[in-house]
Amino acid sequence: MLNYAVYLQLNAMLGEISKLTPLLKSAVGGYARSAETLLCTFQNLIDEQRLSLSSDVAVELQKMISFDGKEQTRRSPRKERDLFAVGCIERVQQKVKGYLEKYDKIFSECADACRQLAAQILTVNGDIPQGINTVDTMLSIARTTDALKPFYAQLVGVVGVFNLRAIFDSVLPQILTL
Repeated sequence: MLNYAVYLQLNAMLGEISKLTPLLKSAVGGYARSAETLLCTFQNLIDEQRLSLSSDVAVELQKMISFDGKEQTRRSPRKERDLFAVGCIERVQQKVKGYLEKYDKIFSECADACRQLAAQILTVNGDIPQGINTVDTMLSIARTTDALKPFYAQLVGVVGVFNLRAIFDSVLPQILTL
């Protein structure tokens, strides 16, 4: 199971790709340099987490680094490298999005279930003191209340204890501010 924090990081990094687009209009070669930096960042995170995407990203990064631009075209080699980098970035984006697709559904459904669980806890127990330990308190209530144990156990079974805590922490402000 992918760590929820890593999932959020990879999604944020996918968002960084849109920042590269203006570089295609500005200085020639700037896109390729920035794309290479972004792919190195992707590669470092993916390697650090030992994700199966590692080789896919590494191959695209190697292609980008080793591109020589000796095509017989009227464009400059740096412009050719920029255009080649666009293809590399697009392939990495598709691979990462494909990898995250299954987690999108799992984490989204878990977030919905966490909202429901939090609402049930607040309904049964009234007001929960807000503070540093609110998430721990609510998860402890879910873990020990007989009526809520099955829901808690199912969520732990799907995403694990650490991911459940992270997802619960991310949705709790939505429930507590109502």
